[in-house]
Parts: sequence; structure tokens; C-alpha cells
Amino acid sequence: MKLPRRLRLVLLSAVAPVVAASLALAVSPSLQGPSIDSLYWLRELLHGPRPAPDPSPVVVVGIDEETYRRPPFAGTPQALWGPRLGTVLGAMLDGGAAAIGLDLVHPTSVETLIPGFERDYLLTLRRGGREGRLVLAKVQHQSAPLMPFRGYMIAAGAANVRSVNLVEDPDGVLRRVPVTLTVAGSNTGGPGTAGQAGQPRQEPGMAVEVASRALKAPLERLPDGGAALAGYRLPGGEGDRLLVNHATSAGAIPTYSLADLFACAEAGKSDYFASHFKGKAVMVGTVLDVEDRKLSSNRWVTKPEGVNLPDRCALPVMSDLYVAGRTRDSIPGVYIHAAAISNLINRDALAEMGGTAAAALVLLLAGLAAVVTLATRPPVAAAGLLLLLACWSGVAVELFQAGLVLPYLQAASAALLVFPLALGFRFAVLDRDQRRIRSAFKLYLPGSLIDDMIASGQSPSLGGEERDLSILFCDIAGFTKMSEGMEPEALVLVLNRYFTVMTDIIEAHGGFVDKYIGDAVLAVFGAPYAIDNHARAAVAAALAMRQAMADDPTLLATASGRGSNRIGIATGPALIGNIGSPRRFNYTVMGDTVNLASRLEGANKYYSTALMVSGETMLHHGDPEAFRALDTVQVVGRSEPVAVFEPLSDARRSDPEDHAQRVAYAAALDHWRAGRFDRAAAGFRSLVAVDSAALAMLHKAERRVGSAPEPDWAGVTALTDK
Repeated sequence: MKLPRRLRLVLLSAVAPVVAASLALAVSPSLQGPSIDSLYWLRELLHGPRPAPDPSPVVVVGIDEETYRRPPFAGTPQALWGPRLGTVLGAMLDGGAAAIGLDLVHPTSVETLIPGFERDYLLTLRRGGREGRLVLAKVQHQSAPLMPFRGYMIAAGAANVRSVNLVEDPDGVLRRVPVTLTVAGSNTGGPGTAGQAGQPRQEPGMAVEVASRALKAPLERLPDGGAALAGYRLPGGEGDRLLVNHATSAGAIPTYSLADLFACAEAGKSDYFASHFKGKAVMVGTVLDVEDRKLSSNRWVTKPEGVNLPDRCALPVMSDLYVAGRTRDSIPGVYIHAAAISNLINRDALAEMGGTAAAALVLLLAGLAAVVTLATRPPVAAAGLLLLLACWSGVAVELFQAGLVLPYLQAASAALLVFPLALGFRFAVLDRDQRRIRSAFKLYLPGSLIDDMIASGQSPSLGGEERDLSILFCDIAGFTKMSEGMEPEALVLVLNRYFTVMTDIIEAHGGFVDKYIGDAVLAVFGAPYAIDNHARAAVAAALAMRQAMADDPTLLATASGRGSNRIGIATGPALIGNIGSPRRFNYTVMGDTVNLASRLEGANKYYSTALMVSGETMLHHGDPEAFRALDTVQVVGRSEPVAVFEPLSDARRSDPEDHAQRVAYAAALDHWRAGRFDRAAAGFRSLVAVDSAALAMLHKAERRVGSAPEPDWAGVTALTDK
């Protein structure tokens, strides 16, 4: 049963958002990264560049183009830079740097070739390691890490080596830093580590370790599996990763050139290091045009390089080092570590909304989009959808500014997907149903019934469906005699008037005329739209059709005589729908129930009755007192017998004399079915003067008087005529 159109619209407004939200959430992992990047861009658009903390808790010492071009680094292999790097590290330690992380992995050293060459460098590493202010870098390559030169590790201490791995999102963009990584246990006993040799253990990543050293607080695991640093609960993230919240103002993280710092240290300007590095977390790494550059979540809002640099110590900035106004979507990887350290110290990392809450939010926006789409005309709905997306963008940006990442693109995609889904279904299905129904039924249903059917949303499935129906078959008795000698045009006028009256009655009772077959009418009750009791409606229509014949003597009256009508009704399953070829088809009904109705119409001749219904029709009607049992028959073409009944008009039901006759007929019928043929014959004989059906039953009973019933006797009359 199809639902009313209004209810179908309500269901669509519920189903379309679920479908759209499900599709958006299915691709959510692919959308989450671009969603974050889009929020960076929108935040920049609405609020301008996000400023860095003032003062910045972290700085970068860059091995930049200037370092490679200035003496004493110029022309010297990087493997020989150790002593000079050690000079700068020592000066920063002297200046009070809180923690220094080397985003450099030197797996080899010239110390093996030139003993004593890096003695001062090794002593500086030893000092930084013992003071807990220096962290060396390693890089995890599949199962085995790329470690620093063993001498460096011994000098700094194995507990002061951390991974600088940055894991890419599926789209190749680096948005998160690992909070911890799983490494092979070595029982180093370093801060924040645990485990025995050979057993896997969790170890903080480089950014977390440097921030931990700067805050002088170890990373803690909370009972619920979360992590905290110096009382700051780290926002949970996929795979135990921290989502970096980049400052996007130009020069947000102060960057110093290694070349200038070396010259500064050589000149003995210790006060410079004290004023610029005291209490700072320092990341030392490569800052070049091409090497170690990464795509990050701020890729759409990067700024020109070489802007807002801190005051120099000994050397001026090289004039041809930077191209004015040039921006690129990639940044040196060391800045991602530095931004994460800043987030940890300032407690402003980004937090992503949890999966359940995010899904609910996506569904909510999709639901609002469905309401907007279905509530008004498409152009207005489109404007409303744009307004909804604008409001959603504003909310998402403001919360992003506060550090919370909403499923921005997922929800927006779901809302946008709802629009074509809902409109497409509305026009292609709901409105198309109206057009198809009106076109398909306009020739054989009145406009009022078509409107009711459209309003109820009840229509048969194209191609056919099986329904429980009541079929009325009406034929003209005496048609040959009444049409004898008539001109075809005159006969058509008589038939058209009769068919009009009969059709009006059928439609008034909720049925529809399937077809006219010569002088017969085939009507269906219970389709194309359901009615409360199709059997009761069909019986009422049949009685009204007989009453119309009685009320108007001119119906079917001709100079040659007057015809009458006989009606058979059967109830049961039938196939109904548009049946035929793709080029020509009719909405029609087929099946055994249809054939039975036709046979019952013909069976009226045997019992001299005008109305006959099947036992199923009587049962579906629900009022046994509205019928009298006639017999049990086996019609032509059907192996199963069927009990047949005659519907009673209100006048007959209220007539005491008719009631007494029906009681007598029922008693005689019981004798017949029990095989008491002599008593049955006597009973029917007493009624033949007033009951034509009794005469037919009397003939059968008299033929069996004096004989015993067969062992399988059930009182079934086999009819030989259709």
C-alpha cells in the first residue's frame, strides 16, 4: 500500500538526509583533511592571519640558503659542520634555552676519520643531554630506524633521541604530529619511556619530547587512554596524533639563520643569546627552498618567507635571499614540529569533534537542507540552501577559531547532496506519479477519483502487482431479443445510456470499470486505490445496479423487448496493472478471481437469480445476514468448488415473509448437503411458487430421491455452462 503524498514527502525529508549523510560520512576520511584546510582559509578570510603567541615560546634555528652561502660554511661539506653547530648549541645552552631539538639526522661522522675533530661538539652534546635540554633526531624507516652516529648518541645519551617522523594523511598532507610512536624497547630509562629490552614500547615524538623538556613535565597517560602534558589534556586524534594549529601571520615562528648565530657566538655576544633564547624551546632544522618541504594544513594561507625576521646579531640579511611577495603551498618540515611545540606549551592545539557527535551534526545539517529544499519552490530553496551553508560556514569558522574542528565539508557535502536527491525524487517520482496516474486513468476514472488517488498516494506498481480485490462482472440478459431488428446506431444509444448509469453507480461506490466486453461490464473494487471494504462496496454497487433497473423501466427497453442484467462477484487475489506491450498497454485485471466472477454471472441462469457472489465475497463483506446461501458449485474451468450466495436488498432483509422463505430454503439446503434427498425435495417443493432458485434445487433433489449419497458426497453442483 502506497502512503499519502504528504506523508511520502515527510518520509523523503527524513530519508534523503540519512542517505546524503551516510554518503558524506562514508567518504569522511577523505574529506576531513581538505575540510581542515578549508577552515584555515575561511578563518583567514573572516579574521585575518592568526597571530603567533607573543612572545613565541618556540623559535627555529634554520640551516638556510644564507648558511650555505656564507663562510665558514660555504664550500665545506656538511659532515664537517659539527664543531660549528656545537658552537651555536653551546651558546644557546649558555643563553638559557629551555630545550633544543635537532631536526637533523647525521648517521656518520668524520670523528672516525679525524679523531678529536668533533671533541667540542661531542662535549656540547654531552652537556645538553645531561641537563635534559637536548634531543637528537632519528627517523623510523619501516622496521629499523635511521639513528644518529653512535658517538653522538653516547655523548647525548640514548634516552635523548626521539623520532622526527611526520605521518602524512591519505592526501599526502602533514596535518598532525605523533604524540607517541611504538618503538623497540631498549630500557633506556629516558623521560616518558618504559619497557624492557626487546619489547615494544611507546615513546614520545620529537615535538612532544621538546615541549615536555621545556615545560619540565613528562607526558602522562590518563586512565581513559588519553594523554596529558603539564596538566594539559591533549586533544584526542586519530592514531594518537596531535592536530597542529598553525599561526598564519608572516614570520609567526621567529627564525634565526645558523650562519648569523655562529658569527654571533664567535663574537662572544652572549647577551644576544640570553635575550632571544632564554626559556625558549628551540628547533634546529633545514630551511631551504627545495629540501624537506612539506604540504601542511595551512597550505592555502602561507605567507612570503623572510618577513618579520627577528633582529640579527652579527650579519645582515643577504639582499638576494628572498623574492618579495613570493608564497608557496609547502613549508619546511621543522616548522610543523615548531608549531606543534607552540600548541603544547600554549595549550591551543586543535580538537576534532568525536565520531558520533560529528555524524549527528552532519545528519542535522542534511535534515535542515531537506526541509529547506522541500518546503518551497526550487529557486527559493536554492537561495535558502546557500544561506544555510553560509550560516554553517560561520559557525564552523568561529568554533575553529576557538580550537574545535567541525566536520565542515562533510556536513556541507551532505547538505548539497540532499538538494538534488530531494528535488530529483520529488520531480522524478512524486510529481511524475501524479502525471502518470492522471494520464493512465483519465479515460476510465472520474477526475474526482483521480484527485483522491493522487492525494492518498495509492497507485498500483507499473507492470502489475497482485492485490486482494473484488471483481464485479455484469452481463445483459436477453440482449439478442432486445436488439433484434434495431439499427446499430440506435442500439449503441441504448447501450451507452445503460453503460453510463451502471458506470456512475460503480464509480460512486469506489470501483472502476476495467473494460466493456460487448454488452458486459467488468468492474474492479480495491484498485487502483484501496478502499476500506472492497467486497462490501462491490455488493452495494450490484444491489444499486439492480435497483436502477427497477427504478427506470426505460433502461435497456427497445421495441423488441427489454433486457435485464445479471451480476456475479468474486473476491480474492488478482493481478492488476499496466499490462500489454511497450507500445500499447491497458490498466487491467487478470486472474482466477476475474474468471470466477464471470462464471458466477453465468451461473445466475441456472438458479434464475440476478445476483450471485462467492463465499469469499460474503466473508470479506463481514455481514452474513446480508446474504442467503444458494448452493455449492463447481464452475467450468475450476477444479475447486465454491459456495455461492445471493445478496439481499434492504427491503428483502426487512420483509418477514421473505425471511421465513429464506429459513425454509436454508433448511432444505442443509438436507441436500447431508444427503437427505427426500426431505430436501419436500422442502424445495414448498418454495417453488415464490423462489426460482428452489425450483432448480428441486430438480436436482428429485433425481436423487430414493438413492443413497456417495461416500464423498458434499452437495456440489457441477455446472456445465459458462
